[in-house]
Formats: sequence, C-alpha cells, structure tokens
Amino acid sequence: MITESEVLVPARFNGPPESGQGGYVCGMLAGLAPPAEGTAVVSLLLPPPLERPMRLEAGPDQAVLLLGELVVAAVTSTTEPIPAVPPVSTAEADLAMEGYLGWDDHPFPTCYVCGHEREDGLFLAPGPVLGRADTVACTWVPNETSPEVLWGVLDCPGGWTADPRDDPMVLTRMTADLVGQVRLGEPHVVVAQQVQRIGRIATNLTSLYGPDGSLVGTSSAEWTALTP
Repeated sequence: MITESEVLVPARFNGPPESGQGGYVCGMLAGLAPPAEGTAVVSLLLPPPLERPMRLEAGPDQAVLLLGELVVAAVTSTTEPIPAVPPVSTAEADLAMEGYLGWDDHPFPTCYVCGHEREDGLFLAPGPVLGRADTVACTWVPNETSPEVLWGVLDCPGGWTADPRDDPMVLTRMTADLVGQVRLGEPHVVVAQQVQRIGRIATNLTSLYGPDGSLVGTSSAEWTALTP
C-alpha cells in the first residue's frame, strides 16, 4: 500500500540560499516515513527546494519525495548500528571553535545551522580539535529540540571535517539515531570526524553530547565532492 502526503520545506531552514539544509530535510523525511525496523536512511538526489509543495509517496519498504516527476529524495532503512564519535570536553570544543573556517569564508553564510549572517540560525561553528586528525567540534546551546533540527545539527559539522573552500562537498546520504534528551539553554558538544574518503565520496560520523556527557544522538553521512 502506498500513502501520499504533501511536504514543504520552510524557507527558514535553508542550507544553500535556494535549497533546504540537508540534515533538516533528511530528519523531516525520516519522521514522515519512519521504517518499520531499524533507522531511516535518507538519500538526497536533488537539492530540496524551499517553499515548493512536494509529494511524499511512502510504501512498506521505501519512500520517495517527488517534485512533479523528479525524485528529490528516497528513504530506506538500515539495522546497522551507528558508531559514536569519541567525545571531547566543553573546553576543547570551545577552543576548536576559534579555528572555525566559516568565520571568514563560508560557502553558504546564511545556512540555518552553521551560517553566521542571520539572526535566527543555530550558529554552529565546528573547528579542528587539537591532536585529533579530521575531527571538528563546537558547543551548542539549544533553543529548539525537534528531531529534524537535531538531524540538522548532526549534518553540518561533518561538512567541516574537510576545507569546503578547497574541496566543496554536498550531503547525499544520511542516517541518524537520537538516543537521549536535549536540555534547553544548556551547553552541548557536537563532534564530527571523517572516517573514510574514497574518490569523491567522504563518510563522516557526527555525535551530539549533553551537558552531563551523555550521548544524545549520532549520525553517519556520505558527502559527495562537487569536483572530481
């Protein structure tokens, strides 16, 4: 049996100026088409447009997001566990933020999650962790806790494990597991690590830790380089 529903990505939740922030969109679709078993895996095949009605067709094994006849995204599932990135302390995350490359040169400075040229974003600033290769971290004080926002938080830091100015990449696949509770108004730590790079495809893990050091959520994502 196939069910249909309308999906619209509000303009506020952008990544690039004209498309949705990848993690937010993946989290939205994971919530609208949850798998019967395991965790949702969302593949982004086209940039998800903002403020345009799309159609989500959900079946027993997968769902597809359509813009007219174009397939924007697909939702499947996995039962494989998602490894957590080893945590860093709040002090280490604060220090890492000083090296955030996006302070001076950001490919999408109005991104809802990691852009800093807007008033209503999350303002994540993941920078390199001292002594840990291909790892970035930052602190985050939440004022929103919806699952799709948490997927967004688990998305952008992975993109900063490489320098996007020299190696621009886009999110093409993501899965996440939210296992704990977010505490509003208290500092959390986000840490991401690139664990594999084969050709144009990078695999990143990102984890979110609460004020007490407990794991709140973790994700695995594939990013694809825009140039060979």
